[in-house]
Amino acid sequence: MDFLSPVVGTVTGVEAAQWKEILIFGMEVFIFLLPFVVIGLLVEKDVIRVPVVNRIVKSIVVVITSLPILLFGIFNYMAPGLSEAFWERHPVLEGFWIMEGRHAPAILTGVVLLYVLLYVAETARGDLSS
Repeated sequence: MDFLSPVVGTVTGVEAAQWKEILIFGMEVFIFLLPFVVIGLLVEKDVIRVPVVNRIVKSIVVVITSLPILLFGIFNYMAPGLSEAFWERHPVLEGFWIMEGRHAPAILTGVVLLYVLLYVAETARGDLSS
């Protein structure tokens, strides 16, 4: 098992000491999403036909919860091209630049956009049973 940590570190770029921070951040995200889950459970009463107001609320909740991930992907896509002056003016943003290259942020952004578009299209129809 001693070889597992270097392999995981090589594949992900994460050192063993950083896993605690990643776990804490993941728990913070989970706690942040709990109110939106509760709102979703309270708003939707009938799964077959959902009223227009509930469809709009469900779509807004999905957009609000997906927006930080979308912005994170866009930021990581643009980060390599930003000037040194930008990083000096906004040093706190440097911690959010964790993806190297252009492919991973583009894929993350594309997956989030696809999810939001498919969800909004499904809720716009009102038939959420399929």
